[in-house]
Amino acid sequence: EEEIEKIENLVNQEIAMSHSVNPKVCSFKQAVADGALALFGEKYGDEVRFLTIGPSKELCGGTHVSNTSQIRLFKIVSESGVS
Repeated sequence: EEEIEKIENLVNQEIAMSHSVNPKVCSFKQAVADGALALFGEKYGDEVRFLTIGPSKELCGGTHVSNTSQIRLFKIVSESGVS
């Protein structure tokens, strides 16, 4: 419970910093070279959507906010593991 609260606080601090969301489309190889983490077992095409959000670099295919302040609040509602 204490660890979850610490994680929520860290994420909410980043949200409050109002980081710009900077998307670009590039090759999967270029995104990984630029710092994106590829998840084990996920399949990626030749071109990917690569987001830089403050210190975070992510591969993602969804629609996003243009600034982290639009998220407003992060709350962990459940916890599970993956193998």
